[in-house]
Amino acid sequence: MLHLLVPTDFSDLSKVAIRYALSMARKLDGKVTLLHVVDVGEHAASMRLRLHSLIDEMVRIAGDDFEQLLAEMKKYNKTGRAIKYDIIQGTSFVDSVSRYAKKTKANFILMGTHGASGLKKVVMGSNTASMLEASTVPVLAIPSEAAFKTLKNVVYATDLTNTQKELKSLLKVVSGMKPVVHIIHVAPDRIAATDAEAKIDKVVSKAGYKGILVRVLVNKDPVPAIHEYVTKIRVDMLAMFPHHYSFFEKLFKRSVTKQLTYQNDVPLLAIK
Repeated sequence: MLHLLVPTDFSDLSKVAIRYALSMARKLDGKVTLLHVVDVGEHAASMRLRLHSLIDEMVRIAGDDFEQLLAEMKKYNKTGRAIKYDIIQGTSFVDSVSRYAKKTKANFILMGTHGASGLKKVVMGSNTASMLEASTVPVLAIPSEAAFKTLKNVVYATDLTNTQKELKSLLKVVSGMKPVVHIIHVAPDRIAATDAEAKIDKVVSKAGYKGILVRVLVNKDPVPAIHEYVTKIRVDMLAMFPHHYSFFEKLFKRSVTKQLTYQNDVPLLAIK
């Protein structure tokens, strides 16, 4: 059975992801678990003596918040199954959610996100962006206006690092809904574009999936190129495969996945 895990801080943004998960679970015969992480790390140093009582109070408040949240979400739950929830403690949100997702064998982690710029980008959606790049469980970033619907067009953006394996992983996730999969690559010039198209065509011929379109775009910056394509065809989902970067690569190379987390208005699926 499909298991959808939705971390929540009880904000309006997290409720977007919950409603999306409930609709997805209804149409794909799945179940939904909500998770709240009580951050015990930031209080440990300054309030060591009162830490245990403080954590107990935070857990109690989270329990009260869950009662209110479940009552609010009841009208959206058409799955025929009760919404489960859990409260855990951790010093790192990303690590805590990742471990819980693996332990409970979640198929997807769903989190809300919305566009931001400047200083707001550091605060709003930062947990979602971090989960997209760190989690080995597929993560769905849900924009504030998104609603789940059967997938008709899925865009898979590849940098050609491991296209064959990535496409195979993606098809396992989406092929049941039989969408058209648009494989896109952004090349810096026409010569590179020709080489990229030949490489992708070889992968497609081995995939055994009929509904695939290949598009190689020419642009020095992949982010606006991908964003423009996604907007033009009214895509239902954008899929990417984040890669681990070394410290110096992170310093000089911006993460395309993280940028698109803030710029796109369609669900973004990140698979490791």
